[in-house]
Amino acid sequence: MKQGFVAISTVLVLMAVMMSAVVAITYLSVGELQIGLVQVKGEESWNLVDGCTEDLLINIWKNPNFSAGSLSRPEGVCTFVYNSPGPNWDVTVSGNNSLSLRKIRVQFTRGNTVVVSKWQEV
Repeated sequence: MKQGFVAISTVLVLMAVMMSAVVAITYLSVGELQIGLVQVKGEESWNLVDGCTEDLLINIWKNPNFSAGSLSRPEGVCTFVYNSPGPNWDVTVSGNNSLSLRKIRVQFTRGNTVVVSKWQEV
């Protein structure tokens, strides 16, 4: 009788240890998936704000009076803050998705061409 009790107790302890390991591995897997999602969303947000900045430069090159406050792209909407308009432009471009906000500050001069002097993520 005593051997049966020891065997059942050993099996129960081993099952508890195995369940603890399974739960720990599951939590680690969920955490890794969340980190991966944040990285993907961050890259999507970067692509959005980078594309909007390029579109802004093209629009200002075509029209020196361009002063839109936002721009729609297939990936989302970006907003522009004009820190210094005129021939020596200083513009902050913001774009975000559900998990990530990215900003680029671009400084450039518009004459016959657009010459970028600074392109920096802020």
